[in-house]
Amino acid sequence: MIDQIQQELKQPSLGELGARIREERNKRRLTLEGVSKRTGLSRSLISQVERGKTEPSITTLKKIAATFGFSVVNFFSKSANGISYNGWDYPQAPPEKPVDQPEYIKDIQVVRSDRRKRFALPGSNVVYDLVTPDMNRQMELLYMVVKPGETSGDEPMVDFQGEKIGLVLKGVLEVTVSDKVFLLNEGDCIYYPANVPHSWRAVEGESIEVIWVLTPPSF
Repeated sequence: MIDQIQQELKQPSLGELGARIREERNKRRLTLEGVSKRTGLSRSLISQVERGKTEPSITTLKKIAATFGFSVVNFFSKSANGISYNGWDYPQAPPEKPVDQPEYIKDIQVVRSDRRKRFALPGSNVVYDLVTPDMNRQMELLYMVVKPGETSGDEPMVDFQGEKIGLVLKGVLEVTVSDKVFLLNEGDCIYYPANVPHSWRAVEGESIEVIWVLTPPSF
């Protein structure tokens, strides 16, 4: 399945992705050192990513995107079906503590299966579908398809304060939360705080399919 998806999906090159990150950094008049301090990533790594010399992990991209105030999808100009990724900014900085009366949406939106925002990192065997209409919600839903051996990256992810759910539809996925390791088989679900270090590794299956739910949106 993932091979067919990748054939249909035009992935940006490392150079194109790096140029986009550098463009966003320059818009904000941030230096490499400034981004390094905000993300905890080394200056040299950020420089290599911007020059297309190294493939960033999804964890790295999430840290950089959060510094710019938007979702990872904003680094990709369009999906395979031509849907623009513009406008996937975080509506505001996530609160340190949950608000007493959060504002919920009042409209109804349908996201058709052929109109999802879809992307993959250059050379990666991980494909993401963004199922929620945009980032101006109380939650975000991702559909991930990945090949065995792929991981979320060398560094664990730490999202905004909130909650995260992973539901394995196919295959076997290993999820590490803090120092605890969980092996999830088809149909298994994991629920954990989003603001603690966490990571995943695809273990077994022709393709591993996972639904992720995040609140607040932080991808």
